[in-house]
Amino acid sequence: MEERLTGRDLVERWSSGWRDALAAAVGAGASWWLAQQLLGHPHPVFAAVAAIVCLSPGLPSRRRQAVNMVLGVVTGIVVGELLLQGPVFAAPLQIALITFLAIMAAVTFGPAPVISIQAAVSALLVLALGPTVAGPTRLADVAVGAAVGLAFSQVLLTPDPVRLIDGAARRFLHRLAQGLADDAQALAGRDRQKAHSALDRFLAAHDSLDALEAGITKARSISRWSVRGRLAARDVAELAARHERRAIGLYASTLLFGEAVANALRGTDEPPSWLGERVADVASLCEALAGGQEACEAPPETVAEDAVPPPWRACIARLHAVEERLRELRQTAGGPSSPAAG
Repeated sequence: MEERLTGRDLVERWSSGWRDALAAAVGAGASWWLAQQLLGHPHPVFAAVAAIVCLSPGLPSRRRQAVNMVLGVVTGIVVGELLLQGPVFAAPLQIALITFLAIMAAVTFGPAPVISIQAAVSALLVLALGPTVAGPTRLADVAVGAAVGLAFSQVLLTPDPVRLIDGAARRFLHRLAQGLADDAQALAGRDRQKAHSALDRFLAAHDSLDALEAGITKARSISRWSVRGRLAARDVAELAARHERRAIGLYASTLLFGEAVANALRGTDEPPSWLGERVADVASLCEALAGGQEACEAPPETVAEDAVPPPWRACIARLHAVEERLRELRQTAGGPSSPAAG
């Protein structure tokens, strides 16, 4: 069954992709203009196409994409020009032959799809347009587009990898803080509906956890494959390690706490009078970490276990686990790039 696409999903996709779309658009225009000015080509469409191929959204490494694209173009031109020296076959057979040989030659350099695609397309263009138009001319245009793509991706429009992780971590913590605040209200008013609302918030926070993991992956890629990323590689490594070790544990702890509160409120036992206020304090601490603010941690409650009904003992134990995870995160958030550092 296909997953239903909601308006929120579209907004998130547009929000994550508009910068790359803008970079590809500006890069295409700049490549066209440069190829006209530097090479004298009246319609350097291949330069614009090359920039788009290098700067489109979703690429793990734009530098590798640019190198592979140029490699594929060169491979296809060489294969195409060599086959033009041989016997002439019927057009369908010649197209099939040149495509097969170009892709096989490209596979020699590795499994990157762009190498094979560009090799096959270049070889076909040599066959269709001739080596003068589709050979050196196209290669020069592609070189301009690839150079623009590298300049944009490596220096001019490279996203800040530290901010990628930092922003995702803030959103994740904010979602958890909202769920904890709902649970505090549920405990204050013995509101089962509010407790279920809090549980729903915790479940929905899994999307933010996924976004954080994706941000860490992308930030690591940027730190390996861009100039700006290399300059921030140390901060990226520290911030990624901090959240990788703790985000999943914090999410699991809050989810288990939300379930424990919802289950306990189904019974007849009254919650401890201090528990709602304590959860509100934990929610404030989580929100402070999300906002990059200093937060004071409340001293632990000293409660005799026998004085607490069994359903609420589980809630208190789960809450202590949440507090411990937040304490670990707060103690390691002293660097300049952490969410708690402002």
